[in-house]
Amino acid sequence: MFFRKYFPSMYVAEDSEPARARNATAYLLRCVFLMGIRTPPERFFVVYCLWSFALNLCSTFYQPIGFMTGYISHLSEFTPGEFLTSLQVAFNAWSCSTKVVIVWILVKRFDVATSILDELDTMITQPRERNRVHRAVAISNRIFFFFMTVYIGYATSTFISAIIMGRPPYQNYYPWLDWRASKWQYWLQTGLEYFAMLGACYQDVCVDCYPINFVLPLRAHMANFADRLRNLGNDPNETPDERYDKLVQCIKDHKVVLRFCDTLRPMIGGTIFVQLLVVGLVMGFTLINIVKFADFGSRVAALSFMSAVLLETTPFCTLCNYLTDDSLRLADALFESNWIDQEKRYKKTLTHFLHNLQKPIVFMAGNVFTISVATNLTASKFSFSVFTLVQNMDVAEKLAKLSKPHDD
Repeated sequence: MFFRKYFPSMYVAEDSEPARARNATAYLLRCVFLMGIRTPPERFFVVYCLWSFALNLCSTFYQPIGFMTGYISHLSEFTPGEFLTSLQVAFNAWSCSTKVVIVWILVKRFDVATSILDELDTMITQPRERNRVHRAVAISNRIFFFFMTVYIGYATSTFISAIIMGRPPYQNYYPWLDWRASKWQYWLQTGLEYFAMLGACYQDVCVDCYPINFVLPLRAHMANFADRLRNLGNDPNETPDERYDKLVQCIKDHKVVLRFCDTLRPMIGGTIFVQLLVVGLVMGFTLINIVKFADFGSRVAALSFMSAVLLETTPFCTLCNYLTDDSLRLADALFESNWIDQEKRYKKTLTHFLHNLQKPIVFMAGNVFTISVATNLTASKFSFSVFTLVQNMDVAEKLAKLSKPHDD
């Protein structure tokens, strides 16, 4: 009851309630606002600006720099496990910061996309259609909270593991702060690193989950649209003009769907492209750390991290495959409608519309490659190439030998 009261959009609404596909992004957009990348509200202008400055300074801008500066300053003091734990996160931190900047630049497209979802809602007339949208809204919000749990769980498990070992989680560089000098400096640096990583994970949830939160209600609307196409011309009481008008309205509805995809395409293409570039490398370093160096606590943190990395691309790449299939089914649905006995004008318009429906809806990563399961597998398989390369070059053994003086 607690969750249903405070998070109602996580649950399927009654069929009698109006469809509101924008609710699929309700919690996402609130969290995007808390990222500090929206226009500051007048009432809390100063507070919002200060929060935005603190969060983005620590997590978006300084954290990637802190990783690299820490390597330059204290590389010899890292154990192999600590170095790989830090390195795997460093690459992901750079990609996260890049994705946040991309979303920051294009954040107003979220508002345009939600308004288009409102347009799609107006086309719904049947209880079954409303139920599809209600279920998509509930699933979308549950996925968002699942992402949040996994990402925050990684940051927290790494923090706890670092406390047990008595060293900061990533040993980033902070000016005028030496965690080895005193206990309070150790706790201060550990707290700063945890805050920065919590902020980064929070941002990462938003920039990784928004494609899913927007595409799931789109798929529900496309399923409803396919039913409407399939039923065209089946009402014996309609006049030829009424049937033609319904066909024209379906063409307009299809243009709304395409406009929705075009609105999100630059943002999705940029963020997924960045993540696919680094996913194989990051997972490769994580595998090496788990197999060669990590103790039990570090393995738990590394497995949590790997789960988070897989969530960054795999669900949406899978969803893109389903979306492409959904778009192709629209052509099948139109062809299955009652068009054979219609007038010439109707058939001519339908033929042109059918040709347009046969073009699949796809998203491109950086206008370079199609976002799909095959692309994600290709990127992920690179991790095994990294692992094999490190094994063949005996890099792990060399790192272990270098760490022995440090252990002594």
